[in-house]
This record gives sequence, structure tokens and C-alpha cells, in this order.
Amino acid sequence: MDKQLIVFCNNYRRELESLNLKESFSELDIAYFPNRCGLPPIEWSRLRESIPNLDNYQQLHIISCGSINGLSKEQTIIGCNCSNDTRQCYHLLTNPDLAGYYIEQGYFLVTPGWLASWPDTLAGWGFDQPQAIQFFKDTSRAILLLDTGVDSSAEKKLAQFADYVNLPFKSLKVGLEYLKLLLTNKLLKTRNTSNFATEQVNTTKIQRGLADFAMTLDLLDQLARIREEGAVIEKIKEIFTMLLAPQIVKYRPANDKKEAGHLKQEETTDSFTIQITGNSGLLGYLEIIKVNQPQFLDQYKKLADRVINICALAIENAHHYQLIKDLSDTDDLTRLANRRRLDEQLREEWRRMQRNEKPLTVMMFDIDFFKHFNDRYGHQAGDDCLKAVAAVLANYCRRSGDLAARFGGEEFVLILPEVKETNAVIIAENIRKEIEGLKIAHDDSAVSKYVTMSIGVVSQVPTTEMPAEKMIAAADKALYKAKETGRNRVVIAD
Repeated sequence: MDKQLIVFCNNYRRELESLNLKESFSELDIAYFPNRCGLPPIEWSRLRESIPNLDNYQQLHIISCGSINGLSKEQTIIGCNCSNDTRQCYHLLTNPDLAGYYIEQGYFLVTPGWLASWPDTLAGWGFDQPQAIQFFKDTSRAILLLDTGVDSSAEKKLAQFADYVNLPFKSLKVGLEYLKLLLTNKLLKTRNTSNFATEQVNTTKIQRGLADFAMTLDLLDQLARIREEGAVIEKIKEIFTMLLAPQIVKYRPANDKKEAGHLKQEETTDSFTIQITGNSGLLGYLEIIKVNQPQFLDQYKKLADRVINICALAIENAHHYQLIKDLSDTDDLTRLANRRRLDEQLREEWRRMQRNEKPLTVMMFDIDFFKHFNDRYGHQAGDDCLKAVAAVLANYCRRSGDLAARFGGEEFVLILPEVKETNAVIIAENIRKEIEGLKIAHDDSAVSKYVTMSIGVVSQVPTTEMPAEKMIAAADKALYKAKETGRNRVVIAD
């Protein structure tokens, strides 16, 4: 049996140990080289000298990630190259399309291994804390941990690192399924099976394994590019229909209690239920009902078992996409929509209302004398005030098209489709009273002893003469008039 060697960055030692690849590949050894993140690449000739008995291996796989120079073309390289900014080592842990999406949204991705020595890494970059804060401020909007589950203290280290560089942070459980799939597929493909020519059973087993992984990778490729969970589910149902030819394929999410009793029923001779479990726990159930050839039910179950983990991975990837999208569309402090999401929603509702010839209402809010509030009570009290106001506005968003957003500073916007002017005035006045009714003390306000808001409102059926941008401008002009004429009042745009 040909011996194989994987040369891996030390940051991933715990992941490799958790995978226990030697259980399936007894001919495999693993060597590690020191983390080179952010440092000049090491020469392969120098690294080669540190690997004992290298000539004993017939297959050599190197996880280079751009950290090794001088590799010959004959070398098999798993993973990707950091010199290409869309391909970095964390693409080994999750689908490259998903990792690329995180990066596009401005997240600095870290792994448990990287976090284990982040102070040394920053020191190696020559950064003190002010330099690190400036660097990450210029390059990232938040820190995102791809949590493989190998280090129970990873989230604590994440919080420490994020605090050090003064950025918000988030953790996503990606597990080891994707890394296992990549490595196992590579090892199966490169394993020299010539030594097994006389062992037909083993040869057949290897060929079956290669076929299974080829199919699994093909399924993963089909699913990986789908970002909406509903579309992922439909694709999974389509794949199982193709593989097993049942009359019906049903998906039930784990939180769907309506069918819980049904799912516990005993399986029949032509139907069965598969449990879909991911890194975050139980995701749902897939019901395969009335397969075309019931005599092969056991084989169908085995085939389903081989691909169901990939389906779980795709569903969780869709969850991750949605989470990152929500984070990128949300104001960090108030949890309302941010300016980007506001612009998107306003354009979308403007087009919809124009098409349906229905009125669109836009309200703009400004907390009265908020600078004086901050100066007197401090910025923490100011943040608490903004959150309280945001909570009131969020309560007025009860339909899919409604949106409350933070426009900037102490200004907010509310979008209410299909609300005509008379109703808009009533809603705005209710909000004004509710804000003052919070009784947040404001001793430096010239209009009340409590926090109040001025509100500008525009409401009309969208036309080409009044595009979305002009509606915002009209609401802003009405807000200015409300402030100019005494504050703590509602003014309708002309």
C-alpha cells in the first residue's frame, strides 16, 4: 500500500486530530508546519528538510494557502492560495462561495486555531493595539469565527480578540464535515490501488468509495451555490426524487410540531424517513414515500445515508447566508435596518406601489435636542435612548413591506406601504405620543421634560415625478419644518 503524507498548517492540528483520518487510511501520516499567517512564505526546500523520512512517501499533499514557496508542479496541493484574495485557508472549512460571501460583506474570518495564538500573530505583524484597531477598522466591519467545534474556549478567545481590535463579532458553527469531505475525497482519488489488484473485494470497495464521493461532491456543488433555504430544500427533494424515484418527497423542519406524530410512525415496506442533523443540531426530516422498487429499500436507505450529511451542510449554509445578510442589513446598536437596507426596501416598495397604484408613506424622525441629551447624561444613556425609540418604531412594522430603519445618528425612517395620508398622520401622532410617554428624562430639552421626537411625513402614490429619493427628501423637508416650528410635532409634506 502506497504511503501518503499530508503537510498541514499547525493552526489546523486539532481539526485533523478530530477527523482521525488514519482510521480509514492506515497508510496516512500527517506533518505540521508553523502558522505563517501574515508572514512571508517559507521556502519548500527549507520546510522539506524539517520533515523526516519524506522519501518514504509515494503521495504527498500540501495545504499551502500561499505560505509555501517553491512547490513543484508535480506536488498535489489541497485547498487554495492566499495570493489570490478570494482563496484562503478557511475555504477548507466551508464552501468557497459561502466564505467569499462573508468576505464580500466585510467580515474578517478566523478559525479556532488562529484564535489560539492571536496575540503572537499580531505581535508578529508588528502591531500594538492602536495599530491593530486601525488596521481592522480599515479592512473589516466585524470578526466572524468559523467554529469547527474542536476548541470549547474558542468563543471566549473570539470575544477577547474582538474587544482588543474594537469590532463586533459573531460565531458560526461550521463543523468538520466540509473539511472531511475534501480530504477524504482527495485521499481516495490519489490512493494507489494497484497493490490491491488481486484483492477483488477491496478493489470494489475502493471503487465504490470513489464513486460515492464523486457523487457527493457533485451534489455539494449543486447545492452550494443556492443561498435561500427554500430553494435548497426544493433542490434536495429533486435530488432524492432522481436517486430513489419515490412518488413523494416531503421535508419537515425540526420545529414543525404539526407532523411530529406522523414522523414517529413505523416505516413501511416502501417508505422511510431520514433525520437531517447538522452542526447546530436537528434541522428536519426528509420523508421518502412509496419508492418505485420497494425490494431495494435497504439499498435506498444506505444511499440516502451517504448523501444526507451534505444536505444538512447545504441547509446550514443557507442559514449562514441569511444570518450574514441579516447582520449586513442591520444597525449594530438598534437592531433596526441600516441605511443600505432602507434604500433597497424603499426602492422595492416604491416600484410595487407604483405598479399597484397604491399610496406609499415615508416618515422621518429626529429625537429633539439629542446632542444636549448626550452631553448631560452620557453616551451610554444616549445609546439606551436610541434603543428605546427603535423598539417603539419596530412595533409599527407588522407587515412584510413595513420597515423601520436608522437613518443616521438620532434620525430614523419608517416605510409603510398602502397607508394613505389620513392614516399616516394618525400613526405618526401615536408614535410621537408613545415616545414622550416613555418618560425618558431630558432636563435639557426646550420642549418637554422628557425625550420627544419631531416627525416629517410624506404619503402619496409613487410617480416618475416623485421617485423614491425625492420622497425621502420630502419627508426630510417636512421634518425640518417640524423642528423649525417648535419640535415635538408631526408635519405633513406639501
